[in-house]
Amino acid sequence: MENKWVRAALPALLIHGSIGTVYAWSVFKQAVADYIGASVPNVEWAFSIAILFLGLSAAALGHFVEQDIKKSALLSTLFLWLG
Repeated sequence: MENKWVRAALPALLIHGSIGTVYAWSVFKQAVADYIGASVPNVEWAFSIAILFLGLSAAALGHFVEQDIKKSALLSTLFLWLG
């Protein structure tokens, strides 16, 4: 038996999980700066670029998500793990 709530919730969680990873930057920025030998202000631009592309992709591809939630959840999860 298929549960429509599970079929709707799982893709939504996958999409929001992959989108939400950019917000973990505040936890990792010091470690990234230390690893590459730079100061934190010199690596904070990466968050700004990530947020810029997050917004641009939401604006450009929002209709795609609304058309096929399963495919968009699969693609967002795939891109999360490839990145």
